[in-house]
Amino acid sequence: MAGFKRTLEKGITTLNVKTNNFMEESKCKTYIATLEKEINALKLSIGNSVYDNWTNNEDVMNGIEEFLQKIKEKEQEIRVQEERIRQLSVEEKQILGVTDDRTGMAEDAVYCSQCGAKNASNFKFCVKCGASLKD
Repeated sequence: MAGFKRTLEKGITTLNVKTNNFMEESKCKTYIATLEKEINALKLSIGNSVYDNWTNNEDVMNGIEEFLQKIKEKEQEIRVQEERIRQLSVEEKQILGVTDDRTGMAEDAVYCSQCGAKNASNFKFCVKCGASLKD
């Protein structure tokens, strides 16, 4: 009976951890998508600004630096969110006991043929690019 209880508790813990990580990862990915749309809008604004400046015989670079700085900030935030997603994956593996304590990665790793990222051998998809790891 105690073994069944431990198995049940482990299953519930696994479900909770995976659900929480899925929700957090989804939030990060949604935010990344929003930032990417904002970057595309800024790029369009740059083009419009350059054209307007050109048609008015003004310096085409006038006001462009502000747009570029905003794009740079949004790209940095995307990198922060991508790192958060990676960290969530590492934390999940550590909580569930599927990692090597020294590296944070399962000892028997598989490398993605698309991007070269290191993945646990029981993964079906690459944690970095999402490509299938099964031939």
